Amino acid sequence: MTRACGNPADLSWVIDEAIPITASLKQATGNALMVSARDITPAIIEKADGLLVRSVTQVDEALLAGSAVRFVGTATAGIDHLDAAALARLGVQWASAPGSNATAVVEYVLSAIALSGHFQSILRGTPVGIVGLGAVGGQLAQRLVSLGCQVVGYDPLVTHWPPGVLRGDLEAVLSQAVVSLHASLHDQPSFASQGLMGVAEVESMIVASATRSQPGLFINAGRGGLVTHQALECLLASAWTTVLDTWPTEPFLDGSLLAQCDWVSPHIAGHSKAAKRRGSDMLASAVAQWGDQIGLARPVIGAAAITQEPMPPTLTSLICEAGEAPGEVMERFLHQSSVLAREDARLRQGATPHVTPELFDRLRQSYEQPSEWTGAQLQVSAGSTAIVAALKKLGIAVI
Repeated sequence: MTRACGNPADLSWVIDEAIPITASLKQATGNALMVSARDITPAIIEKADGLLVRSVTQVDEALLAGSAVRFVGTATAGIDHLDAAALARLGVQWASAPGSNATAVVEYVLSAIALSGHFQSILRGTPVGIVGLGAVGGQLAQRLVSLGCQVVGYDPLVTHWPPGVLRGDLEAVLSQAVVSLHASLHDQPSFASQGLMGVAEVESMIVASATRSQPGLFINAGRGGLVTHQALECLLASAWTTVLDTWPTEPFLDGSLLAQCDWVSPHIAGHSKAAKRRGSDMLASAVAQWGDQIGLARPVIGAAAITQEPMPPTLTSLICEAGEAPGEVMERFLHQSSVLAREDARLRQGATPHVTPELFDRLRQSYEQPSEWTGAQLQVSAGSTAIVAALKKLGIAVI
């Protein structure tokens, strides 16, 4: 540690420039060195006391050995880019931002279901299978249950099973007509999730869908490594509709696989404006707690410096068509608010024929972050009481 007194803001910090510096994070880290994720090297962090990253940076012994770093924070819910064992060996404390991206991912998945033509069917009772019921999968499950949907979940590690969700094994969940992956990625026993879906699991999915009139829908907005490359090839060769935001080989994407996917995006499902702010503020809190543990004074954060969630914006008025059913209005709203079509076009246009790591990073950096619509106010014109009630179940504050 380069300093033994003061507060965390007096220390030397290196921060991924993709992390927004909210007022609370500024108070906690002072005048930090902002660096592009791919430029975070051992030389850059050699004299740093703390390092804050997002998912692009692999934080392991090769990066940290010989540095002064004693605290690592990731402004992401996933931690598969952190080598926790190496951090423990080096005596480095670490923190993440679990749940910071949950609302954004839930909105992405709901819009993907709508764009893929499955929204009406799940409202009519087609079950949705969710793998992983943590902060993201759990919130998605509850949103679907509030809509009256049937949800079957698999998560051997969850301690509090979400109400209204049926419990199934992995095969049962993957056999549903709509499947969404939200498990954390790890290779630790027991219940390692790395390569959770292999060729055998995909073949079972294909067999289960053979008797259905509508092909299944598979969404991976969790972690690419949950599915093996061979399993993905097998799934793409089937009649299943696929929506991929995360990829087994990212940041490189094979052009031939990309062409077989129905909807694609460059790992941006959780990248809303509010999600990134939440991640920054969660790290600010973690830095302050770490400072307490090592005897530093807490940074002084005045009331004006604490990031508050902004007032929900009033969205553009939604005009209901004569005779529209509540489910149709919800589906139309999801189409209008979705970023998926735009990101699909951007990703496909850049593939020449493959998507290089440089392009993948550039697409993520230039992503037009949306505002979350959950809790946002929406003016509905000519909508019936049933339509208003349905939109509220979707998560919108109708005025």
